[in-house]
Order: sequence, then C-alpha cells, then structure tokens
Amino acid sequence: MSDARRALQASLGLAAAWTLTASLGAFESLERLTVRARYLVRPVTGFTAPVTVVAIDERSLAAHGKMPWPRETFATLVDRVRARGARVVGIDVAFNEPSEDPRADAALARAIGAVPTVLPTFLAYAGATGGRLTAIAPIPLLRGASVGQGSVQLTTYQQAEPWELQPYQNALGESDQAPLGAGEQRERVPAFAMAVAHAYAGDEWAPALPGGLWSAEPLLLNYRGPTGTAPMLSAAEVLAAPAARPDLAGRIVLIGATAAGLPDTNFMAPDLSGGPMSGVEISATAIDNLLAGGFWKRLGGPAFAFLFLLLALGPGRALLAGASPGGRRHLVWACATGAWVLAALAAFPLGVWLEVVPVVGFLFTCHFLGLLGERQALLESRARLMERYASDLASESQRQRERVEGELHDGVQQLLVALGRELRQVRKALGAPVTVGPAAPPVGAGRALERLERAETLTEDVRQEVLRVRADLLPPALRHEGLAGALPVLAHEASLRHGFRSEVAVDDWTPLPQDQEVEVYWLVQEALNNVAKHAEAANVTIRLAHEDDRAVVEVADDGRGFLPPDLSVPPAGTAHSGLHRMWLRMRGRGGDLLIVSQPGKGARLRFLLPLVAAPERPIR
Repeated sequence: MSDARRALQASLGLAAAWTLTASLGAFESLERLTVRARYLVRPVTGFTAPVTVVAIDERSLAAHGKMPWPRETFATLVDRVRARGARVVGIDVAFNEPSEDPRADAALARAIGAVPTVLPTFLAYAGATGGRLTAIAPIPLLRGASVGQGSVQLTTYQQAEPWELQPYQNALGESDQAPLGAGEQRERVPAFAMAVAHAYAGDEWAPALPGGLWSAEPLLLNYRGPTGTAPMLSAAEVLAAPAARPDLAGRIVLIGATAAGLPDTNFMAPDLSGGPMSGVEISATAIDNLLAGGFWKRLGGPAFAFLFLLLALGPGRALLAGASPGGRRHLVWACATGAWVLAALAAFPLGVWLEVVPVVGFLFTCHFLGLLGERQALLESRARLMERYASDLASESQRQRERVEGELHDGVQQLLVALGRELRQVRKALGAPVTVGPAAPPVGAGRALERLERAETLTEDVRQEVLRVRADLLPPALRHEGLAGALPVLAHEASLRHGFRSEVAVDDWTPLPQDQEVEVYWLVQEALNNVAKHAEAANVTIRLAHEDDRAVVEVADDGRGFLPPDLSVPPAGTAHSGLHRMWLRMRGRGGDLLIVSQPGKGARLRFLLPLVAAPERPIR
C-alpha cells in the first residue's frame, strides 16, 4: 500500500473518531471555555430588542428595605413603569403565597391587570408532594390578572453557567423525582422569556423557532456582553421619579433582583472577566435573542461530519503523509490551526459558533502521528542504509579473503616450496647426503649443516602456517563441500578447543550462494566463540534446515542464557555489540537474526536467509 493511501486511510479514521467523540460531548467543557475566551475578544454588541431591566439593587434595598417587599410597593412599581410607557411587564419575583393583607394582593392584581404582565413559576421541593420536585406558581388572584406565566428555572444549580434556553418545561419538572401518577398529565409551561416575548409580539414571532413553538429544541443563548450590558434602571429611581416620564414607551420591562445575596443573582457570567450575572439579566438576554433572532448557530450532525471529512482530505492527509522536508509539516499544521482559530473568531460576532477544541485536537493528533511516522521512516531509512553498508562490507570482506588466499597460494606458498628446493640443493653442494647415511660430514661443514636443517625446519613450519591461514580465510571444506560439510568440521574443532559437546543436524538442506554460505560460516564461528566466552554451556547444537521460503541455520546451547536486546537499536555500550553487528550483517544479506533466550534456560540464535538457488560451485 502506498504512503499516500495509508495517510488518507489514517486521516479518515482519525476524523471519524474525533467526530464521534465530539458528538458524544466529550469536549463540551473545554469547548465552552474557548467560547468564554472568545467573549473576551468580541466587542460588546448591546441589545437590539426594546428590553429594560428594572433592578432591585443595593440602592433599592437601602431605600425600601430588605426583601420581600410589601405587595403595595410592587403595585406602585408596576403602575410607574406602565405610566412611563411600558408595553409589557415581566416580574421575576415569586408571589406564591398570599399576603397578610388581602387588600395588598388586590392592589397588585389591579396594577398587573392594567398592563400585560407575565408572572414567574419555578421548580422546588414541596413537602405537600412528599418531597417531590414540583412547580410553584403565583396565587390564583395574581395569576388570573396576568396574561401568562413562564418558568424562570434557568439551571438546577447556582453558580452554574446557563447556556441554553429550554423553551418549555413540564409543570411538574422533568426529573424522575416527580413521577406521573395514574391518569396524570404534565402541563408544559413556556420559559419566562418565551412568555414575555409572546406577550410582546403575539403569535407573529420575529424569529422562526426550530420545529415550531411547542417542539422547539434548546436554544443557545448569545450573550450581548458581560454583566451590566442590558439596559437597566434602579427600582429606587423608578419609584422616586415622576410618573409622567415616557422613557419606557413601547418597551419590555423586566422587574427582578440584582443585589448580591438575593436569590438568582449569582449565575456565572459568560465571559472570563465578568462578575456574577442575575437571572433577570439572563432572561433579558433570552428575550433579545428571541426577538432579534440572535441565538448561536452551531454546527451539528451532517455539517459537523462534513467538516471533518474536508479536514481529513485536506490538512489531515498532508500532516500524516511521508517526510516533509524543510519543516513543511510544521508549516501545514500551524497554518491549518491558525486559519481555523481565526475563522472561529471571525464567525463569533456573526452569531456562528465554530467548534475549536475538536478541530484543533484533530489537527494536533494528525501532526503528532505524522511526526512519529516521519521519525519511524527516518529510522527505517537509516536501517536500510546500514544493511546496505553491511552487505557491501560483507562482499568486500569476502573478496579480500579470496584475494589474500589466492596470493598466499600463488605467491608465498610457491616461494616457500622453491626455498625448500634450494635448501636441499645447498645440502648437496656441501657434499652432505640428502638422506641419513653411515658417512659423517666433515667437522667444518657440521655446523653449516645444522643451521641448514633448522632453516629447512623453519621453512616447513612457515609453509604449514600459510596453509592454516589459507584454511581460515576460506576453509577447504567450505570451498569444496559447502556449508553443510564445513560446519561439522568447525563444530568439532570448537569442541576440542573449548570443551563442550557439539552436534550438527542437517535436515532438508539446499546449498546457498557461496557468498551467503561464507558469511553464515563466519557468523556461526562467532556464535561458537560467544558460547565459549559467556554461556558456560555443556552442549551445543547446530541445525541446518528450510522453513517455508527461508534457509535457517540455528546455534543452540544449554548455557546461562540472557535477556535478548532490541537489535534494531544500536547498543549504548559494549554489551551485545557483537549481536548487533551479526544482525546488521544478516540484514545486509537480505536475512534476519532472531534470538530466543531466557536467563538460566540457554540461548538459541537463528540465522534466516531468503532461499536462493546456489550456482554450481567450482572446484579449486
């Protein structure tokens, strides 16, 4: 399989894995952190919809006392905002219990009835329901005066970050802690922001909600800025100002708490720098999103999968491809990652949420695996180069052995033979018999004859040494009988020198080319030397066989054994350096060296060579 095809398959596989993992929400927390960071660099857009928050803030508490305020105060507040031109009022304050003075409830009901007003419901644990989660609604008098109610349940936990607007909730809650009884049905309640927006715009929404009003999916809130971005008036200012001011004409007025310590005032702000955000400001954001159509548009489903397909076919495949000279791989990764981050930042002010964490993670994974593949390719290239060097070295060594052996045979050995003949002629010239006889040579010639005999003896010794060196350079048995005939002689000589018992087993064996057999011969000799030096073995077995399409020469001993090293990694010291050289020499011949050993259980070296028919061996 080509490198390009492998890179494409790997890129598509990684893209599928990242798409599946991201779709399961594995990176959602990290992704939302990037969104909060994006809020920091995005300009504050401000509100488009006519929404104003009348805040029950610290100033209001100082002027009118701690919460809960009397119902008359809220009635006055509603009358004041109606008088200043408010078109719709939403009150984010619970009125779920009647006042001690029924006239106060009636006054608030009259004020609510004078202007379209939406009241809140929320979920809580109630003892009357056996500790089940249930919906808490305003008292009937106020509920009848309002134009509708909406759930202000933004999230289950305080301090959490409300990202989604759930358009509708069940009146008894979605939790399993509120199971339905026989014949019981749950009434769906719209979100507070939905109810207020509907009271303002009627059935003709500015935005078209996905799936219609009653089947809308959760909507991602697009915050317009940090805490305090929404138009806001203090309730104390509204209560104190003259009623004739028309500064709220045609606007939606939300009344709710913002003072620290009051309920629903400590939600986490969307950006990293803002302080806590109140629930009423989040509701104002939701109303602005509903009326201006500003919810986040986020890739999902097929579009998300198509994005990763494009990434896999483009930068992903390039990052996983073979070696990229001159740092091209780093450039591709930096450009692709930077381009996507810039695209995400550019799309953010437009209300488009582009995923950053899965895309950057996919590109980084491709880059990292590409670097690993590049390193592996470099190591493999270096190994092939070492194998080529080893092959050339083995071939040159063989040629040099043959050259030296030929020179010894044709030069030095012939000169020694000629020297012996000349020495015998000298003996004759001195008048001494060549063979031992009864007549003794003259006394003066005796010393010369003794020196002559020593010279003849030394000449013969030198000739025998030359023959031995010739045999070591290219053993006659190896030259004439091949590896199968030479190894028994080598094993016998090694057993005599080192004291272990040796055995050579020749199975179904076909001779190899002479250069390969010579190389294996010297490797087996080195293996026997290692056995003698390190193994403390009593028995050594050499086996020649064929396995599939390979020739196998195996040297096994019953010695101390050892932990085999990784031969593909050059040793840091001298330990196992001989085995590493043997491995390189075998790889240079297109073969391999395998080691099977454990401490205390002997060792087995297997020399494997591709099975190639040997040419006919000449007799020398």
